[in-house]
Amino acid sequence: MYDLSILLLIAFAGAAITFFAGAKARWVALVTSVGTLAMSMWFLGTFLNGNPLDYRFVESYHWLTFATTNGGSLAVNYTVGIDGISLPFLFLSAILSVATVIYHWEERKDAAGFFGLVALTNAGLLGVFVSLDVLLFFVFWEIVLIPMFFLIGHWGGPRRHYASLKFFVYTHVASVVMLVSLLAVVFLGQWPSLDFVNLANNSQGVANLDAANILPATQVVLFGALFFGFGVKLPMVPFHTWLPDAHVEAPTGGSVLLAGMLLKMGGYGLIRLAFPLLPAGHVGLEPVVLVIAFASIVWGAFLSLSQRDMKRLVAYSSINHMGIVLLAIALWTQLSVTAAVLLMFAHGLVSGLLFMLSGSVHHTFGTRDIPSISGMNSRTPALTTILMIGSLASLGLPALVSFPAEFSALLATWEALGWWIILPLLALVITAAFYLWMIQRMAFGPPRGVPDTAHDLPTHELLAMVLLVSLIVLYGILPFLIVTYIPHTAIFVGCHYGGPGVCPTSP
Repeated sequence: MYDLSILLLIAFAGAAITFFAGAKARWVALVTSVGTLAMSMWFLGTFLNGNPLDYRFVESYHWLTFATTNGGSLAVNYTVGIDGISLPFLFLSAILSVATVIYHWEERKDAAGFFGLVALTNAGLLGVFVSLDVLLFFVFWEIVLIPMFFLIGHWGGPRRHYASLKFFVYTHVASVVMLVSLLAVVFLGQWPSLDFVNLANNSQGVANLDAANILPATQVVLFGALFFGFGVKLPMVPFHTWLPDAHVEAPTGGSVLLAGMLLKMGGYGLIRLAFPLLPAGHVGLEPVVLVIAFASIVWGAFLSLSQRDMKRLVAYSSINHMGIVLLAIALWTQLSVTAAVLLMFAHGLVSGLLFMLSGSVHHTFGTRDIPSISGMNSRTPALTTILMIGSLASLGLPALVSFPAEFSALLATWEALGWWIILPLLALVITAAFYLWMIQRMAFGPPRGVPDTAHDLPTHELLAMVLLVSLIVLYGILPFLIVTYIPHTAIFVGCHYGGPGVCPTSP
């Protein structure tokens, strides 16, 4: 009955203890992250028992009540629950938290603070994905920003202060716009509470997101604001410029969590709130959303092609991949939304691995400049092998996790838009080009920039990467292990999200 509350308690209590654990901080962070992972796996194992319309493991308790000007009241509740869309992200957050703690096992600079911030980031992320109340959702959303700001600002590179401030300003402004828009939907829609699930009046727990009281023109404005609020975090062109700076300056673990999970918050918010809440707004701004999606796909790919810094290359490729996610969400069919969730899950694993690799390359060879390194395989065969796996996974090689996700997104694009599929296909070709170029330059040929003292991956870094590689292969060969959960949501089944035209359609 209190499963999700126990999950959050473990995550937040563990984070708090980690800050004061001194030399034992890494052990506390590891136990905490493994605890959240064990619970998320238990959710995976028990989730499919029950009605596919239901949010599972739901808890709802009264929190606050506000009097309104018309003599009524507005309730704020502590309401949590998960469905087939939030569950994969819950599992992914826990996995990346474990991998980050293991990768940084030998962290020496303010270790208690570092591991505490990693644990707090994971706790905030878990809160975002289980929240079913607007204010609670916003509280957890903001909690995530704070530890990431300090991770970049204190443990980052030479321009860390600039990058952390830019990250915070962009994402916080977007968060405020998101909150104001959500509150406007609540007030204009005359909701009695900030819950976006009506548990009291509907035993099935189907979302009570009725936009009938909001005029179409108003929906367009509110949808545009929500799209901005969530899209900055995604990130979408032209509000993407914070991302490369944040990634390049962040410590490796910060980059893993930033690319692996924080970007997913934007896509999750669009699926969970923006598109179902405001159907007329979505229809009115659909051409704009599609243009931005195509621009993000193509622009991210071309910028990646011109990068010399390995970490910056991976950062720009994230813009390209999240552009495909935005395209899939914008199409708003059952296939495309499934593809978007699967692609975000795949990108979390692959980008996390690639940022770990860029960190290992940097402290092994003293540089991330791709043309300055060649012949890595002669000294670091394990690092080179995992670099090849991560790069091939990112370009969508079959049997690795990105392939079923990208194939589903392309199939949905063809069914909805026909020959416009050429643009994402072109971007995927460019993605293959810059990753193969990177592998060819760095892995093979006569050794250059490889010092005689260069050593292969230390045990803790190897373990963290092997964990992610195992999942990349597992879900690439058996994608149904995640796809099975995604349709178990009211967005797909029954779909009472505000009436006709709001549900994702079957092509």
